[in-house]
This record gives sequence, C-alpha cells and structure tokens, in this order.
Amino acid sequence: MDIGNKIFELRKKNNLSQEQLAEKMGVARQTISKWELGETSPDLKQAKELSKIFKVSLDELVNNDIKDIVIEKVSNTEKLSGMILKTIKISLFVIPIAFIVILLLLVLVNIGLKSKDTGREIEETIYCQIYGEEHTYSITYQELTGIPIAMGGDSYFDDILNLDQYNDAHQIFNVINDYVKKNGGNCEMIEEKELNDLVDMQIKEGTLTNEGATILIQEKEDYDISYGESFWLEKYNAKTNSFQKLDLSGENCGFNLPAYSVTPEKPLELKQNWSCMYGKLKKGEYRLVKDVFFESDIPVSPNEMYYIWVEFEIDS
Repeated sequence: MDIGNKIFELRKKNNLSQEQLAEKMGVARQTISKWELGETSPDLKQAKELSKIFKVSLDELVNNDIKDIVIEKVSNTEKLSGMILKTIKISLFVIPIAFIVILLLLVLVNIGLKSKDTGREIEETIYCQIYGEEHTYSITYQELTGIPIAMGGDSYFDDILNLDQYNDAHQIFNVINDYVKKNGGNCEMIEEKELNDLVDMQIKEGTLTNEGATILIQEKEDYDISYGESFWLEKYNAKTNSFQKLDLSGENCGFNLPAYSVTPEKPLELKQNWSCMYGKLKKGEYRLVKDVFFESDIPVSPNEMYYIWVEFEIDS
C-alpha cells in the first residue's frame, strides 16, 4: 500500500474529512486530495505531523518495515564476514581486493536502503534587468534534491556564467542573482503555480445537501481569470483510488456565468442545484470540477485548459 492509500485509510479510520485533516495540517484541502490520489506526497515534516494526528509511527505511515531491513542488514553482514574469513584462509594476497569489494557492497546496500523520493517537480523562473535589458532563466528541478531536470531561457546567462557546471537549481539562481546585482541590476523569482494555488473554491458552510450547495469562488491573488459556465461532478472510487466522472441523468444546468471575473475583493457566491443533472447524490466522496480561462500574467503553463475543483462528502 502506498502512502496515499495509507493516508486515506487512516483518515477514514479516524473519522476525519479531507477538510478537517487539512485544517489540522495547516494545508489546503486540495493538498490532502493530491496526497491520497498519489499526485504528490507529504514532505518529511508533514509526514511526521500526520503520524502524530493519526497516532501511528512514521514507519507505519510510510509502510517502512524496519524489522525486515534490520534482518536483511544483519544477514548481509554475516555473509560478508564469512567471505572475509574464507578469503583470508585462501590467501593473504587477496585481502586488499576483498576489502575493496566489501566496501563497494556496503555502499550499494546503503544506497538501496535510502529513500528514492525526490519530491515534486518545481519550476521557477528568474526575471532580471541588467544594462537596460530584460533576461529570464527557468529551471525545473526536484524539490528535495534541488537537481535540475530541465533548464532554459535566453542564452545571455549561459554564455556568461557557464551554468551547466552546477548541479543545484538554488545555486544556479544564486549565481545569476549575484552576477546581476554586482553589475547594477536586479532580479525577481517567480514560481509556476497550479491554478488551485491561485483560485479558492469552497462549499459554503451549512449549505451542502445531496441536491446542491452554495459555491464560493475567490481569487487569492489579483489575476485576470475568467470563469465559463460548464461544470461537472466526480465521485471517488476506492478501488482505483481516483475520482471518476458521473454520468448525466438530466439536462445540463451548469454555471450560467460565461466570462464572469472574480477578484480577491469581489468573491462569487453561487447557489447551485445539481439534481437536474445527476439526481440526488448517494453517500460518498465527490468533487465539483470547473473549467476556467486566463488572459495574461498567470504563472502557469500557457496553451492548456485549466480546472479548479472543490471536494465534499455526502454522509447519507
């Protein structure tokens, strides 16, 4: 069982909704959903906090069987000791070679026991002004290791600073920033974000029924985002550990708000009845998905359709 399924199992066992767990963790509800769906994973600090909330050990949370590892390491050590003794008896001449082989084996075993989790992929871009010109450089890197996966931008910084010699994204950004500052310029960092990091969609407390709810949409930052009228519902399937789109049972009665703009100061409150599309919802976990459009200055990848969603649970 992977950690996403384990979090889902422990949350249900503790009678916590995703929203309640998110509040305890101090994260967005969507973060809990992504963990359970296996789209992302909690970092070490978050994993420790989850183990406290669920009252389980960190090893149990991540399904890390320490006993087996210890037994395996002891077994490996015993085998290696036997090899050493046998080698000494055969010939003192091969002792240096034996030590080299043993050290290599120990290194390989140690590497195999270490976690291979590198965290999520993060894309950041540095925007710099120097000598009256603007230059950008983007890096996609592993969250936990900082190792670059992809680098690019205009060739200005590559030509001057030979950035390929570095194997850490943070070091590369620091090298660029230091160079620009020393030459009278300035730089700004922008991390690419998911749309759910920019827009918050929630169900208004006390309004949820199996036929509808009041939806609240509010932008966290002032970007020019437009909201079309379509939406759909998805239900969580425990067997596949994923949300699956519900089949329509009636006419489409989605958001009737084509190109409606929302700002941080002007949230949208919309009473939504989905019974005409799906009938009364049965017990289970659901999410309402909404497509949106952006005009400009949005720190997400262009030329794609984007969606926001809110998850909810029908208890009866």
